[in-house]
Amino acid sequence: SEAHIDTVTEPVPLTTLIQERMAALEPLASARGIELEFCADDEIRVAGIRERLVSLIDNLIENAVKYSPEGGRIEVQLQSTPTSARLRVSDAGPGIPVELRERAFDRFFRDPNQTQSGSGLGLAIVKAVTQQHNGRVNLSTSAEGGLMVTVDFPHPALA
Repeated sequence: SEAHIDTVTEPVPLTTLIQERMAALEPLASARGIELEFCADDEIRVAGIRERLVSLIDNLIENAVKYSPEGGRIEVQLQSTPTSARLRVSDAGPGIPVELRERAFDRFFRDPNQTQSGSGLGLAIVKAVTQQHNGRVNLSTSAEGGLMVTVDFPHPALA
């Protein structure tokens, strides 16, 4: 995600891309009885690099599936705001304590209280891809008490 090759951006239909990635990741969620829910405005396009956006979406959804309780639900929302395309992925997992949220974006960082296996690269990749697209990423608590990751991409006209 840090490579500077293929840096030419093009309009990417983000709504369609998220639907494609959710369909591809559905078996992973189904294996744990997790429901994936998608809510979006009309097709929203962002100026981006498709393959990097695939990496971002996959990391967000795979992490949500990994940390969600069996039988849980993951909500993916995409909406247009006056200044951005806002992607939100929410789960009902254990979340990340407020004091660890900034460190969660560091490569190889893992919450010492978590028992899930992993490399600690998922959110680092999400942050790197977001920055490459001149966006912002934020972690907060979801309505279910889990984690909500919000990524704001500038509209193509503003990029």
